[in-house]
Amino acid sequence: MEKFKWCVCDMDGTLLDSKGLISAKNQEALKKLQDKGVEIIIASGRTDLMMKQYINQLNINGHIICCNGAIIKNIKRNEIVYSKMMDKETTNYIIEFFFNNNLNFLVYTEQVVFSNKGNPRAKYFEELNEPLPVDFRAPISYFDLNSMDIIGNRDIIKILLVESDEKVSNFVSNHLKKFSDISVVSSAKGLLDIWASNISKGSAVKVLAEKLEVNLEHVIAFGDNYNDVELFEAVGIPIAMGNSVEEIKSLAKHTTLTNDEDGIAYAIDNFIIN
Repeated sequence: MEKFKWCVCDMDGTLLDSKGLISAKNQEALKKLQDKGVEIIIASGRTDLMMKQYINQLNINGHIICCNGAIIKNIKRNEIVYSKMMDKETTNYIIEFFFNNNLNFLVYTEQVVFSNKGNPRAKYFEELNEPLPVDFRAPISYFDLNSMDIIGNRDIIKILLVESDEKVSNFVSNHLKKFSDISVVSSAKGLLDIWASNISKGSAVKVLAEKLEVNLEHVIAFGDNYNDVELFEAVGIPIAMGNSVEEIKSLAKHTTLTNDEDGIAYAIDNFIIN
């Protein structure tokens, strides 16, 4: 096996199956890489508050990339290596715009995830929380237009629009183009990520690689969606999931099985180790 330094895994649609779980086969395959000295790095659109159980399951004590590159965190030292937050004036406008148009959304901060009431995505995370120990649960707080001050002076890392109607999602994306200080990218069907401009999972791995003197040609990456594009462009071994959008497949060195078919394990066993 070639000497790889990192294996960077997107979460939703990649590392996780449709039930939001890491399969036993994927966990076992990633452990094989860890035993060979490869650091596993989760790179997600989620905040680290929503990653705790998976960090624990994979025994990750190195680095994670959160909110599409807005935060790089060292788990062992519980230290933020890099961060870039959204502009407060911009976030206030977006939140008010979403409330006024009756849209579902999440607001990611370092301490808590805020949601409008009746949000199906928030309900999904609450259901994931239920079987978990308290320390692994993502704190979710509900608010409305009249209680926006609950966010207070907290820095906002990302806003997630939850909208199954593609026409509405496209309208919002086009409407927000007037802001030059944000990035707006689809991360999955029905989900639109909004975060500070000029950062991505790709820029985050570059920052980390420069700090730790890692050659990105010796880095594997798994992904499936548009927020993984820059990551695939940055690393030497980009591997697309079978359920990936076509743009990701076009950038990949290999395409594996889907996230419901242990695609990561298949790729590690067939493209990396053998």
